[in-house]
Amino acid sequence: MGDYINHHYIPKFLLKKWEGGRDEKLSQMRWIRGRICEKRFKAKSVAYREHLYSMDRLAAQPNVDIEPKFMSRHIDDPAALVHESIIKNDFNEMSDKLRATWVLFLVSLIYRGPEAVELVRERGIDALSSQFEVNGEMSEPLKKLLELYLSRHPSLLDFGVYALPVLIQDSSYNKIIYDCPWYLHVLRCEDKLLIGDRPLVFIKGRKNGGIFYLPLAPNLAFFASTSSVVWKDFILNRSDQNLVRILNREMVEQASIYVWGSDFDHQKLLNQRLLPTRAGLALGIGKRSAV
Repeated sequence: MGDYINHHYIPKFLLKKWEGGRDEKLSQMRWIRGRICEKRFKAKSVAYREHLYSMDRLAAQPNVDIEPKFMSRHIDDPAALVHESIIKNDFNEMSDKLRATWVLFLVSLIYRGPEAVELVRERGIDALSSQFEVNGEMSEPLKKLLELYLSRHPSLLDFGVYALPVLIQDSSYNKIIYDCPWYLHVLRCEDKLLIGDRPLVFIKGRKNGGIFYLPLAPNLAFFASTSSVVWKDFILNRSDQNLVRILNREMVEQASIYVWGSDFDHQKLLNQRLLPTRAGLALGIGKRSAV
């Protein structure tokens, strides 16, 4: 069963599609000491942080329940089955229930990355401010809480992460993505797709709306477009090679620290488009900012 210390913000079932070569590993790329470096790993060994979603992180044994009881049981395990179904059958056998399962996984990618989780933790502390709007003398427990609040004590960080499952399930993104027309595109060219540590990308349309994009494999792209018109405008008269270049550029520009691929063929793109500093605290979608 495991001790659930390592919390994967991008699940193994997705990254595993980039494993290959003689070593059956994927390439992890990032800035180190002023240059883009590559190392080879198995998918299970990347895209995680210890106790990312845990509560009571200062305790000898932090509470890891969110990882096995929500992220694994209700998000990643069901999504892994849908992922395989999409690859094998497109959307031909997708019920409303499976569609909702896939949407929940997509939305989780917005909230579960390190920068997004830390943002949620910080906002959880800020939400406590309403507790101090009292008339008259504060009680001793409330005074103690105020002291902790003013010092941004780490013990208060659980307030935000405790609400993480609710944020993922009730996000406005759920209905937006569910109602979008969905498309699957197999890329038939030598260039391969990259996947970053903020992997769900939103590409704005030329006039309005836009397209949600997630790579499912080095040669397979998932799209959810706000309308069929936006989709046709995006895809029409565009070669697969040109499409890969656009998608990889968007992915790299949104990444915080890490980009993964099946090989190290995109060093030039990474040098030009991957910022050398990690992203600031923000949800895991949209153009990133520096710390």
